[in-house]
Amino acid sequence: MNESIWGIVAAAGKARRFGGDKLAQRLPNGDTILYRSCAQLISGGIDHLVVVGSPGPPHQLDRLGRAIHAIVPGGAQRKDSIKAGLAVIPGDVQWIAVHDGARPFVTTDLIKRCIAAAQTTGAAVPALECIDTIARAENAQLISALDRSELRRIQTPQIMKRSWLTKVLDQEAASDESSVLLALGYPVATVTGDEDNIKVTYSKDLYAQSRRHVTGMGFDVHRYDADRPLYLGGLHIENEIGLAGHSDADVLLHALVDAILGGLGAGDIGSHFPPSDDRYKDMSSSVFVSYTMDLVRQAGGRLEHIDLTLIGERPRLTPHRDRIRAHLSDLLGLAVQSVSLKATTTEGLGFTGRGEGLAAQAVASLSLPVLKEPIP
Repeated sequence: MNESIWGIVAAAGKARRFGGDKLAQRLPNGDTILYRSCAQLISGGIDHLVVVGSPGPPHQLDRLGRAIHAIVPGGAQRKDSIKAGLAVIPGDVQWIAVHDGARPFVTTDLIKRCIAAAQTTGAAVPALECIDTIARAENAQLISALDRSELRRIQTPQIMKRSWLTKVLDQEAASDESSVLLALGYPVATVTGDEDNIKVTYSKDLYAQSRRHVTGMGFDVHRYDADRPLYLGGLHIENEIGLAGHSDADVLLHALVDAILGGLGAGDIGSHFPPSDDRYKDMSSSVFVSYTMDLVRQAGGRLEHIDLTLIGERPRLTPHRDRIRAHLSDLLGLAVQSVSLKATTTEGLGFTGRGEGLAAQAVASLSLPVLKEPIP
């Protein structure tokens, strides 16, 4: 009989409440949520893992090498996903641990205690006491309070005999495996859970209440190209000489993207949209801005203010300033008053003074949550 313990990591959720791919979210030490969840299971005594979902290179699972036995697509419901994971685990494996991919702060000590309890009882889960009063309600009216001394908050990993898990997966869907085990009459041991072993659901779950204010700066240059249209701030400026570039060469938006990325500490525009990639040829730079704003939201941050400066002899910005500011306000979700747009020349000096091209500077102010440090 194979006494090794294999894990199924549930990573097929849509993360709609998080507002992005939460499993690819980076923790302070650079690990993603999904990698951290999987790595802790291996460190805690789980021999091999099957990940259920569609993770890719951004999730860092390649760092775990052969510890990841397989990655399989998820199903419509949780039980379908767990069943898909179980199907690729060798048939002689007798012990299965089911863990949420969004619980990166699980400790190796908790995992080991769950393993020990399961091997004694047949199944074990981490559980925490209910601190708050729990009550039943209908139509926003309280009906009765429950005895919280008898209630527990159940976490993962949930470890059980494979034959027991198979019985669970034959039943109707449930929020977790242990509740079905109990309904079927199987014993489930509990070990004291960990308050830090949260299931990340909202972006705020990763952060402390305090916020930090950061500033990013961007700079971009493009030479004139009379054969191309001119785009500035996401708008087509008619009857003007365009700019050379791989995308639409919007010098204002390129500087802005670099400024926002700088505030996030997330590299530069070239690392996210390399000019060697034909997918971005002639692409609207507004797409780059939308992508960068998604990164801000995934980090739990807010863009507070931008200050843009166009540097060059032409075009005159004044006729277009209000229209560009309004467009950027909509694109960024900022009040118009938080979108500053200026223009200047270099008094005939340098390449802009000679009329060879345009330059732009951007400053972006952001507020970001202070990340909780992962448990070592």
